[in-house]
Amino acid sequence: MLSPPLLTRSAFADGLSQESISSSLGNRRADLLIKMEPAVVTTQTLQQGQNPVLEFRLFDANTNKTFNHVTYFISAQKEGKTLFSNWFHAHDGDLRILVKNTNASRINVSSPEIDPVIGSYIGTRDKPVTISGPIFSNGGLYHFKVRIVTVDSDTGVLSAEDDEQPIYDSWMSIGDTKLQPINVEGKRLPLKITSYYDRIKDFKFDNKTMQMQFDMPFNWNTSRINKTSIFVHQEISVPKPNAFTANKSYVGTVNGVDISKNIVVDDTPHQNQIIHVMLPKNTIMQIADRENKKDIRLGNMMEFSLKPGSSSGATHSMGKMSMPG
Repeated sequence: MLSPPLLTRSAFADGLSQESISSSLGNRRADLLIKMEPAVVTTQTLQQGQNPVLEFRLFDANTNKTFNHVTYFISAQKEGKTLFSNWFHAHDGDLRILVKNTNASRINVSSPEIDPVIGSYIGTRDKPVTISGPIFSNGGLYHFKVRIVTVDSDTGVLSAEDDEQPIYDSWMSIGDTKLQPINVEGKRLPLKITSYYDRIKDFKFDNKTMQMQFDMPFNWNTSRINKTSIFVHQEISVPKPNAFTANKSYVGTVNGVDISKNIVVDDTPHQNQIIHVMLPKNTIMQIADRENKKDIRLGNMMEFSLKPGSSSGATHSMGKMSMPG
């Protein structure tokens, strides 16, 4: 079996359920699609028996043609701990891995076929590789590092010494769902928060002002943010009707910066109002740049606050603003 080579050319993505990351193979574009199906995977859906599929597809972005006979060396880490690190192969370049999250003591990798030369697990759309065990046990960011070792031929190993082998870094997110009861005018409401970037912590709610606050780990390094595709999404589900949901309008901040324009309300569910706080890359960069220019040292947290706004507030509704894919 091959030993994983040392690779230097990198491309990055951060906190998405699907991303195409650009790189090259000689004079050819070599983009890597990393995709999770379904797009919404949370600790709650996994506990309910959901088995997501991870797709890795290397393709030429100029033609959208998938490279054939691709060998991937894929490692997955959570908070610095390696979950699995193995060789995988797809003859048509489109690798599928079925993830079965269980309470087993260890992670197991299996496939219907194993490459006899390299020893990689072979996966296809119809017969994917299966990885089972405590993989997605916690919500938050999972770091996938993908190295391309062969293309065009099963045994055509790209040269590591000549820098032919690209490496791709991606941080895919498993939504972290928390049930957090709050009291509104003496009535207990079972609030549900799902963070699609990283786990939230230190939730607080002021009964008088009806303002909630919570934090989420975040690296505010601007050079890191600049070179990644990044999106932060928080979803708050509140039973209705009550004083908190009455105006269908909310104001909010992140690290003291007003992000009310990034709040979208879905009032269509019969029993709940869904509040989406959605921060695209440009908004995150604006917060980081603004605070850094003030010479205020940002910590390693994204600090959220949210409270009801006026009935004439500027909060978008789902009918007026579409959700990003």
